[in-house]
Amino acid sequence: MLEIESSFLLSWGALVAWFAAVAGIPGVVWLQQIFLGLVNASVLVTLSMGLTIIMGLMRIVNFAHGAFYMIGAYMGWVIIQWFGNYWLAFAMVPVLGVGLGLITERTLLRRTYGKKESEFLGILVTFGLFIALPDLMRWIFGNSGLPFPTVLAGSLFKVQGFPFSMYRCFLILCAGGITFGLWWVLQKTNLGMIIRAGTSNQTMVEVMGINVKTIWTVTFSLGVATACFAGILVSPIFAVEPLMGGDILIQCFIIVIIGGLGSFWGTVITGVVVGLLLTLFPLLPGATRWADVLIYAIAAIVLVTRPRGLFGIEVGK
Repeated sequence: MLEIESSFLLSWGALVAWFAAVAGIPGVVWLQQIFLGLVNASVLVTLSMGLTIIMGLMRIVNFAHGAFYMIGAYMGWVIIQWFGNYWLAFAMVPVLGVGLGLITERTLLRRTYGKKESEFLGILVTFGLFIALPDLMRWIFGNSGLPFPTVLAGSLFKVQGFPFSMYRCFLILCAGGITFGLWWVLQKTNLGMIIRAGTSNQTMVEVMGINVKTIWTVTFSLGVATACFAGILVSPIFAVEPLMGGDILIQCFIIVIIGGLGSFWGTVITGVVVGLLLTLFPLLPGATRWADVLIYAIAAIVLVTRPRGLFGIEVGK
């Protein structure tokens, strides 16, 4: 009995000490991490929206999405080297991303349509791109990171001495603008109506006489463009290097799994939560290395209990 009481007291004491350590973290530190978490979430949401659109409509697990994100960053770097203007690169990269998506879909993915196990073939094609494109960039530009010029230097404002970076605030606003723009396309246009219908029931769309292959081309190009845009958006913060799309792709897959395949708002909400968790969780005592494990565990629980995701709907066959 004495041993049980001693164990209980030790556990209670450890819990009290843990809460005391959390309470001892200054509020400005929490504020700083929340801000950085929103920056991280903005990049994840921008990248994940394109991924969930492609996976929801085309049923292709697009392993190349992270590579397109990396290609977008390199496109921006090349444009800046040629013209010396970041804002020109900022405007051109999404347009070039549409072209990259169009070429990829027409030359590679379209060959898999209608074939036996076409979804598996799509996985093989995109996984091949995931391996080949970083090696191509490494062969052209080398292994070392390529720095971007400083953009919107300085702080927009300060709170208790903590500066809110002007560019990071701009990044959050851009992600919000892209989110609203994609929502408007999906909800207020005929193209969006077809994409949403195809995500729910692709057979119905085909029966209505709509050219599904054309819609797939547009959808894939739109998804690649958002990935490239995320790449140019984050480049002034992080150096551009060939493997930059690997880790963030895993995080985006987790967001799509938890949020629900083809669910726009599920992706947005989950992306914000995951971005904040990855930034705030390491602040907790003893939790520095457990943030990634936490989101993997959440994804596993969602897959077991609700395979279509928290916000997903049953997909028509």
